[in-house]
Amino acid sequence: MIKDYYHNQFRVDLTKFMPDARVPYFGHSWGSDCRYLNKIPIESRPTFLICLYFTVLVDQAMYTHYRSDYQLFAKLTQYPKFCHGLGQFQKNPRELLLVPVQKGMVDKSAMEKELPAGMELFVDEVVDFFKRYMTNINPAEFFYKLIYDSDVQIPLLIVMINPEMKDDIVVKAYESLRAAVEKKVEKKG
Repeated sequence: MIKDYYHNQFRVDLTKFMPDARVPYFGHSWGSDCRYLNKIPIESRPTFLICLYFTVLVDQAMYTHYRSDYQLFAKLTQYPKFCHGLGQFQKNPRELLLVPVQKGMVDKSAMEKELPAGMELFVDEVVDFFKRYMTNINPAEFFYKLIYDSDVQIPLLIVMINPEMKDDIVVKAYESLRAAVEKKVEKKG
């Protein structure tokens, strides 16, 4: 179960995965190789990648949409940064799911199976975090900004124009995220 994995094993695997425990940055060559993923057992990779995806996604969303709160958020969470280049420019977290599938390093069907529960866990964790540590942030507003962010949203029109995209792992992740938000977060206003 992904919730148990997230609470009991994810941080351990994340420590194994990170190239240098003293540096929170990773992903510089992710598009060409995801070699650090080899440190994660094959059977744990789908859940690990989903947890890594939503960890990076919430970090980037906080930086983008709640910049004045980001310093406190980063201090509390100490989440890794998925980036490239000397300036540590952030990469789109979609690559965390897409590249390992393309490279055959993770079983796509196993990841697809975990996505709905993974996105519900993500929503629950973010809502809980805001209620405990950052009560000034409305979870409904946060998720509204997130699912309509141009780097996150995958408009239905794109999938209608290109029907084979409906089987793409990032499309499935986005659909699972939207469904989890609709199911678990009170509507704004």
